[in-house]
Amino acid sequence: MRKELLAVFSGFPDHRFSEEITKRLRKELTVRKSIVFISACPSEYAQNDSDSDGMHEMFAEQGLAFEKHYVIDERSEASGAKKLVENADCIFLMGGGACGEQLALIREKDCYEALLDCHAAVFGVSAGSMNMARNTVDFFESMEPFPGLGFTNITVSCHHDPADTWRYEQTLKMSESRRVYAMEDMSAFFIKGGKIEVVGSIYRAENRELHLITEEDIRELEQDEFRRVFDTIPDQFDKFRPRYSEELFAFLNERARIGAGKSVLEIGPGTGQATEPVLRTGCDYHAIELGEHLYRKMKEKYGKLPNFDIVNDDFITHDFGDVKFDMIYSAATIQWIPQDIAFAKCFDLLKEGGTLAMMLTRSEYRSNDEALYEKIQALYDKYYKPEIPYTHGKFDYTAAPKYGYLEVEKYEFKGQRIFNADEYVQFSGTHCDHIVIPEPVRSEFFKGLKNAVLEAGDRIVFNDTYVLYLAKKA
Repeated sequence: MRKELLAVFSGFPDHRFSEEITKRLRKELTVRKSIVFISACPSEYAQNDSDSDGMHEMFAEQGLAFEKHYVIDERSEASGAKKLVENADCIFLMGGGACGEQLALIREKDCYEALLDCHAAVFGVSAGSMNMARNTVDFFESMEPFPGLGFTNITVSCHHDPADTWRYEQTLKMSESRRVYAMEDMSAFFIKGGKIEVVGSIYRAENRELHLITEEDIRELEQDEFRRVFDTIPDQFDKFRPRYSEELFAFLNERARIGAGKSVLEIGPGTGQATEPVLRTGCDYHAIELGEHLYRKMKEKYGKLPNFDIVNDDFITHDFGDVKFDMIYSAATIQWIPQDIAFAKCFDLLKEGGTLAMMLTRSEYRSNDEALYEKIQALYDKYYKPEIPYTHGKFDYTAAPKYGYLEVEKYEFKGQRIFNADEYVQFSGTHCDHIVIPEPVRSEFFKGLKNAVLEAGDRIVFNDTYVLYLAKKA
């Protein structure tokens, strides 16, 4: 699952946490049985022992000592290293060495998937912080980005110092082709439940322009993190997210002439709510999924099929090369992409005459039980206070002609879902803006929803309308 807490640090030149960082650590690190340090200098055993002891002492002097602390380097047996990661309360990716060596060590010791799946807080400093990003750049190694661990989309440059002209210039060079956040020492990003808090001096660098990070920058980063919140619940998402009607897919596949020999791209398939009806036409099916766990769920379900292909990356930044598609489709995903990027990039990726299909589900339950509806609305009025608002409902599906497409066609298909109380709560927990409601409010809210449905006979009926928008490239 996604981590309870991610912390991205630049460096601690005085070998101690600041008061502000300590305050946040005290709030979050309530269980401290085990901390595991992962080296960025895998063969420097004496240095690794000294550094891990010293870093643990930084916690201890603030009253945050762990019962046990360990270091993973080349000495570690793969099976033992994996167990350490699986059982840790905190994992600290160390700095002082090369990003690439740390990433290689993580994979060599069979810790990559354990890192993705563990529930520990994950911290990084210097090289370790850089490796937490989806795209990592270490200008001591290369200006070319390489895949990091993918815990966040925040690409950082550590130890930023305006007086260090060489390092300053390297950061500006990095910013020519990507956005990067230059962190002074004693600064930090804290990321939890889609919320981002910043400590110290951090600069946003883009197109060789650099400014101190603003509240607007942070809100933008939070919306990007918000896109990934579904990845926290892959199994729940797979079981309870709505599917789309067979009638819709029969119409879509016939209208777009999808079958063997046709190439299709699905944007953000989740765990396959809209995949199988297209995949089974025999087309060359491709997908791009941002969430690591959702991607793995898709591989688990469909990876053995010869016409199935998926990549784990961000549609916004992914380079598809010269590949073109007969159809690109999205099931309640495209609205997470800025509208101008979504329409323009899909247009470029479509073959002439290709189809862009966008679908979503609209549901109502009021007409089936007015009293239950009123009870649930009262609960929403009392408890529904997410810290991050959902701002992606303003996507204009009919705007495609502004980007070169032919006129948009709209079609609707009907369906129905029936939940008992437990199922309804599980389904409600798959909504992005419900996932990020802070505790204990979230638990109280869901308890109220469950009781409302139980009192209504343990049954709630959703009348669904599956909306399909079609646009063609001329």
